[in-house]
Amino acid sequence: MRAFALSHRYQKTRAAIDDPATLAQLAMAQEPAAISPQAHRHGQTAWAFFNRFTDHQTGFAPASDFQVGLAPWEMGATLLAITSADRLGLITSSAATTRISQCLESLAKLPLCQNGLPARLYCTKTLRPLDPDGWSAGSILRLVAGFIITAHRYPTLAPEISIIMNHWQLDRLVEKGRFWSGTCKAGKTNMFGDCFLGYEQYAARAACLINLQAEPALDPRPILRAQDYLGHALPGDKRLSGAIKPVITSEPFTLEAMEFGWRQDMLELAVTLYLAQKARFKDTGTLTCLSEDALDTAPGFAFHAILAGQTPFASRACDGADISHLRCLSTKAAFAWWALLPTPYSQKLLDAISDLGTPTGWQTGIYEASGRPNRALSLNTNAAVLEALHYKAFGPLFGGVK
Repeated sequence: MRAFALSHRYQKTRAAIDDPATLAQLAMAQEPAAISPQAHRHGQTAWAFFNRFTDHQTGFAPASDFQVGLAPWEMGATLLAITSADRLGLITSSAATTRISQCLESLAKLPLCQNGLPARLYCTKTLRPLDPDGWSAGSILRLVAGFIITAHRYPTLAPEISIIMNHWQLDRLVEKGRFWSGTCKAGKTNMFGDCFLGYEQYAARAACLINLQAEPALDPRPILRAQDYLGHALPGDKRLSGAIKPVITSEPFTLEAMEFGWRQDMLELAVTLYLAQKARFKDTGTLTCLSEDALDTAPGFAFHAILAGQTPFASRACDGADISHLRCLSTKAAFAWWALLPTPYSQKLLDAISDLGTPTGWQTGIYEASGRPNRALSLNTNAAVLEALHYKAFGPLFGGVK
């Protein structure tokens, strides 16, 4: 694939590519460049997931090929996948507008929790809540990010999007500048924090654009701690005392960059996470590229963490169980790092997953222990591939060309 054009200054520092400052400069120095025919085919593979699995009544696909539901997170990813596919020429603008309009029509009728917020999980075919008593702040704000970018790219749809958001009690997601998920049952509300380092800052990026009072959450420093791994100061979340332990993955850092562009503080943390994964490869010989991902076996989903609580490179189920034996090299993370940081290691990661394309989308990754493909076909994987290709060709989805 064609690499981004780099200035002489950065070509000369290629030998110092493991230096965090150099790598950060490399990320900021990139310019959009035409993608190759091969990359276009990769986009066609990703879009095939949405052609195959989208429900014609609701306009949404399930979170994966073996699930019946999806969360607001996947709803936001759907909007961004359609927008990316349009700009990449995989579908026409007319088809994109039709698809998005169908999604918005469904979202306008979405049944809400008692507190006026979208529920944690919905049935794809009916959009009936599968978890009617709970909501996730991070998941809802991922959908808000999709709304923001969709309204930016398709201004004629902005009034419809505003009506939907104004109907939701989004201010209830934020208290004292931090995000709160929860449950609301029989009139009793139980609030808890589950939006940790990276995820919280990504959510705040979207929240602040719709004037929610979330500015404190933009800044990672108050919650930041450092933990050594092979000489790299892994960024972790200080909030270790709760029942839900923080997991640090590539996901929110790469999504924020591909959608809204780099911020210096998030770029510095992302570079450290990237270099730690490369260091693990050098130390163990195991290609390392981790994110949250669907699984083709029980329990069906994993946070493949660069730092889980205080444990480096561990995988956790949604209930916190250790499932590190299911750790995967992530397809979507490989595409994202390739788009954001064009280094030999990023290319190595992309080469490793290049055979995972199928006629109905990209498989989710490769299991480290067995080397076999993780055959789950995931909405989030295929949406992220489209976002990565968009970033490569045009820069961030929001705000125009870099």
